[in-house]
Amino acid sequence: MTDFSNSMLSLAMILSSIFAIVGVMYGLLKYRDATVKLPVDREQLARIPAYGLQQQIQDLQMDLIGSMLMGAMIVSLPFAVSSLKAHITVGQFPWISVTTGLMGLAYCGFKTWKNFSKLTKLRLGHTAEIATANELIGLQALGYQVFHDVQADGFNIDHLVVGKNGVFAIETKGRHKRNKDLLQTNGNGSSSGKKGYQVFYKDGRLNFPSWTETKPIEQAERQSKWVSQWLTKATGSPVAATPVLVFPGWYVTCQTKPSLPIVNHKQLVSTIPTLRTQALSQQQVDSIIYQVAQRCLSKSEIRY
Repeated sequence: MTDFSNSMLSLAMILSSIFAIVGVMYGLLKYRDATVKLPVDREQLARIPAYGLQQQIQDLQMDLIGSMLMGAMIVSLPFAVSSLKAHITVGQFPWISVTTGLMGLAYCGFKTWKNFSKLTKLRLGHTAEIATANELIGLQALGYQVFHDVQADGFNIDHLVVGKNGVFAIETKGRHKRNKDLLQTNGNGSSSGKKGYQVFYKDGRLNFPSWTETKPIEQAERQSKWVSQWLTKATGSPVAATPVLVFPGWYVTCQTKPSLPIVNHKQLVSTIPTLRTQALSQQQVDSIIYQVAQRCLSKSEIRY
């Protein structure tokens, strides 16, 4: 082989490893976009404080990481090409190095898939909580105090609402809308012609178009119980927190009476004021607000 051919072969071997990881990422993105979508449109949500700055910070962080990786690649690429070219020229193919590289490439591909899956879930959860938080702004206009991401014992309360008609521990659950569920099937197996983004509650179970869940209900009840015990101890007076389960972007229908309110995020402002779990005096409300505010200022104990 000519000197030029050896150089091109060496460069192609190095670049192929980079394109392999990029290909994995591209395939995962295409598969995600083809099968699921977020329950709410992120672009239509009201902007949170410093949202524009947050986006700029994230973009600059990615640019910095990209610049560092590009610098490392520019410095090391000529040496890697020269090394491979020397092996190819003398006819001694570096099998050990190539085998080790392929094993490392497979590991990087696996980590890319795993981290992408986690990132997809975090993106879903973040979007759902922001959608719920945007709707809860309407309750503040009605005199309620709203707290977000309240740290508990090893977990967090997504949203905590305090008003004269009680304390409400809101658990937000983000669920992707699957493209295959565009048409919803009713219990008789016939298409209803409606978009398949409706969840039915019946006999303690949440029935989505393609799957069934019970854990969100158990989690919401368990967390509201913790809130009740904590605030009762902290304030010195009985507090009975009400669990509320929210599925942003989904139509919620209850075929049997649930043990707790299960709503769409758009229903929160109209639902919370109608709940009469516990009548609280202004003094009790102030005491509860003080305790929650103090906890929100404390260091997070959640381990990710």
